[in-house]
Amino acid sequence: MKKFLAVIVVLLIAIGAFAQFAVPRALTNYLKDKVIQLTKAQEVSLTLDALPSAKISLGYVDRIHCTADNATIGDLQLKQAVLDGTTIHIDVKELLFPTDGISRDERTNLVLKSAGSLELSGVITEDALRDFLAQKVDQLKDPQVVMKPEEIRAAGKIKILGREADVQIGGKIVARDGDLYFQMNNLNIENAVLRRVNLDKFLHDFNLTERVKMPFGMQFRTVDMREGETFVTATRN
Repeated sequence: MKKFLAVIVVLLIAIGAFAQFAVPRALTNYLKDKVIQLTKAQEVSLTLDALPSAKISLGYVDRIHCTADNATIGDLQLKQAVLDGTTIHIDVKELLFPTDGISRDERTNLVLKSAGSLELSGVITEDALRDFLAQKVDQLKDPQVVMKPEEIRAAGKIKILGREADVQIGGKIVARDGDLYFQMNNLNIENAVLRRVNLDKFLHDFNLTERVKMPFGMQFRTVDMREGETFVTATRN
């Protein structure tokens, strides 16, 4: 009987140690790999904190902190994306054994059952916005972007009537209804034939990242344009 009790005690200690150390470490590594898959980030750092740490094995996390370098969120690359959350409840079963027949975004949202707070912040560089415009505007060639606190200026070349023309775009990045936009405020084209033509009536906004493509139901809230880069934040409703 004493031997049997001793075995039970040893097993309980082993299970406790496994829940205290092995499971949190495995879950952290798993989530880190998922972030790399979802964002195509070059480097990811992720930490999960809970007291006691064994709670993590049940999907309860007091605090999560994740940084991802050159992460792609929606259609836009962020130089560094930082995710901070508190009082997180993760569906471990859904994470490890995903439901069949649903999209990646639906699965991502199923994984997070609840959160006290969740905030994503990131930095948009001039190069990232330049690459976005080059990809989304087929007619715009060799775009160049300069970010200032008061305005973003983009310049490039397009073809009109078979002739190459210079185009200048002025605008800013704004958060509206949870989406992130590059809002065009002025558009001018200049070439030898047309001289200088003001095309403000053709102005429209480019959707940089739609909220439907954001993980965990997050929506962009604030934009802070600075010299050479723009800081953006998104939070969960």
